[in-house]
Amino acid sequence: VGATDQPHTWTYTDDVAALAIAAGQDSTAWGRAWHVPSNPARTQAQVVADLAAVAGVRAPAVSAYPSWLMAAIGLVNPMIRELKETNYQFEAPFVMDSSAARQHFGLAPTAWNQVLAATVASYQAAEAA
Repeated sequence: VGATDQPHTWTYTDDVAALAIAAGQDSTAWGRAWHVPSNPARTQAQVVADLAAVAGVRAPAVSAYPSWLMAAIGLVNPMIRELKETNYQFEAPFVMDSSAARQHFGLAPTAWNQVLAATVASYQAAEAA
């Protein structure tokens, strides 16, 4: 989706849950938005290569789908159709600064290698089912 060479902040769902719990239990956190502690930004191409390495497979070539193709597929696939709402996150750098949440709550993101391993394991479990 979008440009595959633009840095993007990827956030692990377990880290989202950790921040939600911490913020919900801390009344001084209420009334403001918090960026979830996340690892340094990586491009889509880097993420694909990282996942392939963890899965023990050769990294595939990564290229962006043209917007006209995404629009055409979106006519019959509602999941693809919804991607247009978040496409801006992949056209230019989309990098969050989560230092405020890290400081306030003492949280850190799950290590990138752990995120990758859990993601690959989840996919493999789903494929086996």
